[in-house]
Amino acid sequence: MYRIAICEDEPLMAQENEATLCRVLEAGHFQRDIDFSVSSFSAAEPLLTALRNQPSAFHLLLLDIRLARENGVELANRLREWNVDCSIIYITSYDEYMSGSFATHPLEYLMKPVDEERLEKAIQWDLQKNYRPEQLALPVKGGSRRVEAKDILYAEAVNHKSAVHLPGEEIPVNLSFRELLSLLRGDTFCRCHHSFVVNLEHVLKQTTRGLLLDTEMEIPVSRTYRQEVAKRFVAFMK
Repeated sequence: MYRIAICEDEPLMAQENEATLCRVLEAGHFQRDIDFSVSSFSAAEPLLTALRNQPSAFHLLLLDIRLARENGVELANRLREWNVDCSIIYITSYDEYMSGSFATHPLEYLMKPVDEERLEKAIQWDLQKNYRPEQLALPVKGGSRRVEAKDILYAEAVNHKSAVHLPGEEIPVNLSFRELLSLLRGDTFCRCHHSFVVNLEHVLKQTTRGLLLDTEMEIPVSRTYRQEVAKRFVAFMK
């Protein structure tokens, strides 16, 4: 589950930020309390307590800068000193803190009201680089099918829709291939062809024509993706 914290001391703004966040994630076929969770904090201290007890409690933090008793950048610096490595997106009405925020390595520095498109791009980047889903909810005929992400061998485009392949099973999915790609996030999944995305956890080695899986099946790699696949595979094996 993708765990998100919002730290904002203005109740209406906190609600607005939460609603925007949910719209962005639900548009990407994430379901609240199944695929993602949101925890709201109106002050710094409860957030600090939660992260002091469990530094990995959250993947992403949406952080106001001017809190009632705290400066958000100072709070973030404290978290980095504790080796809390959650991604941070600042949301503020003040641009004068921007240069001072760089040391905390934020994903974004957004002015209120939040630009939803910029928030979406930041979240998509974070999901792709820093988040590995444990389960996926796939829309199928008659409802939804949950699968373990680690069990997926590869997925492919099929007649304007797509299919997910598990060991010994093919699951037709009611999504376009582009929509399915938006679900297969993290450094585990790698697009290798205009019609294929592969789970690198199941790749044994690269071949002259493609990628050999641990099922002894070979997935094609097109010329367009060959260089990127080689780089991703080497990085994943490290």
